[in-house]
Amino acid sequence: MEKKFRQSKYLNESGSKQGNWYLNRLDYFQFYSYPRDKLHQLLTLVVGITAYFLSIKLISQSFLLTLLCWYLGYVALWTFYLLRRKICRYRGYLFYPKRLVAFFYAIRVDVDLQDFDSAATLNK
Repeated sequence: MEKKFRQSKYLNESGSKQGNWYLNRLDYFQFYSYPRDKLHQLLTLVVGITAYFLSIKLISQSFLLTLLCWYLGYVALWTFYLLRRKICRYRGYLFYPKRLVAFFYAIRVDVDLQDFDSAATLNK
């Protein structure tokens, strides 16, 4: 069974296998799709795969260019993942540009933290 982020049984809390609980509504936000969403998904996938294969060719010539390609591929593939999932962390991710997180935050879905389920979860 695939576990989605906002299933009814995981609406307020979700935990890892180690038992570390976090509050979904406080750590993550959901965002809307925008008009050129599908085009950006395709572009980020192509750029990520191209950067990976380019880094394989460049690794014997220049280590710095290889690192640059790896970083470009990391950002592109992570953006692809976020655009597909439409869920992002408030604090961002490791080495991920804050400007992209701010863009996703600008088109976020508003969640009422004062509804019954959220208030009950916050008081635990």
